[in-house]
Amino acid sequence: MNKIGKAILCAALTGAMAVGAAGAVDLGSLSPQGAKAYLNQITTLQNKYGKAAARTDDGFKGLLTGLSMAKLVDMDGDKIPELYCGAGLAGQHMYSYADGKIYALNIPESVSNFATDVSPCADFYVDDTKAYLVDGHEIMNGFPVKYLTKQGRKIVTALTYTDAIDDDTGNHICTLNGESVTYHELSAAQVAFTKGMTWEHYSFWESSYNVPEVRSARASLTDTITSLRTLTNPTAYVSRHKVELNGAKVNLAAYTINGSNYFKLRDLAAALKGLDSEFAVTWNAAQQRIDLTSRTAYTPVGGEQTALPAGNKAATLTNAAVYLDGNPLSLTAYSIGGNNYFKLRDLVFALGFSVDWNANTMTMILTVK
Repeated sequence: MNKIGKAILCAALTGAMAVGAAGAVDLGSLSPQGAKAYLNQITTLQNKYGKAAARTDDGFKGLLTGLSMAKLVDMDGDKIPELYCGAGLAGQHMYSYADGKIYALNIPESVSNFATDVSPCADFYVDDTKAYLVDGHEIMNGFPVKYLTKQGRKIVTALTYTDAIDDDTGNHICTLNGESVTYHELSAAQVAFTKGMTWEHYSFWESSYNVPEVRSARASLTDTITSLRTLTNPTAYVSRHKVELNGAKVNLAAYTINGSNYFKLRDLAAALKGLDSEFAVTWNAAQQRIDLTSRTAYTPVGGEQTALPAGNKAATLTNAAVYLDGNPLSLTAYSIGGNNYFKLRDLVFALGFSVDWNANTMTMILTVK
């Protein structure tokens, strides 16, 4: 069977509808820390399998080797996408990020082929509340096809079918979740099961046979890495927002990163000095961390509340450890020009003051008792 035939066969056997080109990668509510964990995992797999490359020998010209695919997909609708990675015939993996940790999910070791020879691919059905990874191998010989999804921290099978061809009669011999059904019943069940979902078919071949219904595995890898880096290595813009503290204008320089404002701890501490939410800032050299002490007057060190230099800056996610009264804080911080900048809304919850937003005047309103 030629390569075009393989792609069409795969679409037919999974009951798929034609779709357009893949859109932008949806990061959902993935945290910058989650993005960093996913990027680190991609690097680990690239070290294991090698980077994506197309074979050049005649027998398998265009077949991708190495880690050739990475895709963010929200398997259970919790708005935090899982990371799927595929290395063609070498293997596939899926990971989830929760509670500040990355977890490996148990999925089949081999990518699907949906044919009787080498045609590796990855198939998903996706909507806003769930997603299915379709797993199938040599299905014309009656091997099972499974629709896999995520419940809690486990991968479970949501639907299983077989569709074999009788060599003598040419008739379909089908089962659905272990029960015998007709080919028509199976087709109708598949359509109903995935109604309203988008079919996404990724091929591990990189050649001219890739018709519009087939998406590029290698492009998904590039797009996913690029999107994850918008969280781990974003561009920081000097904030144009005004800041008010208890109704009075205050000079607090900030960077805007991915729609949120980030401040220096010492700038904020200087602004809150004398108020109930004041805090001291010290560097704990022995523990290599920043210590904040609540209800303690801040001691200036010089350079607080100075204007930021003009122009956009490259930012890098940092794991700066910050403790408040001896307890660790979970803060998102970026290193910009040698200084750490912390997300304002993270600090609000930690330090006990409130922040509001006046869209008409583009003003951040800080209220401190």
